[in-house]
Amino acid sequence: MQKELLLAISDDRAASYNLRFLKEVFNDFCDLKLTLFYVTPKKASWDIDKDQFVPRGQGFDEFQKHRNTQGKRALDDAAKWIKDVMGCSGDNVRIKAVQSQRGTVLEMVNEAHKGMYDALLLGRKGFSWFEHFFENSVSHELLWSDINFPVWICKRPPENPRQDVLLCMDGSKASLRMIDHAAYMLANEPSHTFTLFHVAQKGYSSGRSGRIFDEGLAILDEHNVDEERIELKMATSRNVVKTIIKEALEGNYCAVGVGKHGENEGSNMRGLFPSSVAINLMRQLEHTALWVSR
Repeated sequence: MQKELLLAISDDRAASYNLRFLKEVFNDFCDLKLTLFYVTPKKASWDIDKDQFVPRGQGFDEFQKHRNTQGKRALDDAAKWIKDVMGCSGDNVRIKAVQSQRGTVLEMVNEAHKGMYDALLLGRKGFSWFEHFFENSVSHELLWSDINFPVWICKRPPENPRQDVLLCMDGSKASLRMIDHAAYMLANEPSHTFTLFHVAQKGYSSGRSGRIFDEGLAILDEHNVDEERIELKMATSRNVVKTIIKEALEGNYCAVGVGKHGENEGSNMRGLFPSSVAINLMRQLEHTALWVSR
């Protein structure tokens, strides 16, 4: 089945990280169905028509200029890269630009929900000191949004291409959904292996760990992933994030997959919010992409 992905495109150079990541991961890049999605940002100085959520007066002129210059340039550059660098015809590429009515992230979420894409991909630079205090990045806001689709946060690719995915299991339904998503996306990409990784914080428990791995293995089996492409790993540590990052570096994985919610997702309101593991991995992974499943 053809994979369909929504790629967030912006004026930021880091926006190209999602395209470069796809180049690294998929042998049949040109077979992917891609939507290049650009959101014209809304400036605080614009006078907005409350009925139609569009700029008025001088604000409308600025909006049109931005969309026809920066926005068009960013989309054209991405489409040109797909044709010139990857050698694709462009038949599987769609370009879409919208004006920001209620914010960039909400526009992305709305498009992802409507289009029923397999995943939303965005590029992200390193974690800045400004975000440390205010946490005001698109990536942060996206993880805190109510989403029903996987998100790929693509970091600056390293010089040497990498492969294989590290799928972190914590006993939550969200982590199982991540394994299902990763298997669906990469089952027919034989160059990648799947490492099921569990970090036990309260000591080794063979019964619980065995159940967690069995659930993951069953999902991979459903997608006909060969046993030779599967590895099981376990560690015991109080610092889950540090342990995952250490394994990601040592294994030279191209992506780390986690569930958006932790194992307590069903308790009270916690299921609505991202786990601290997902947030901190987003901040601290330098080159490895982060795949987050609802």
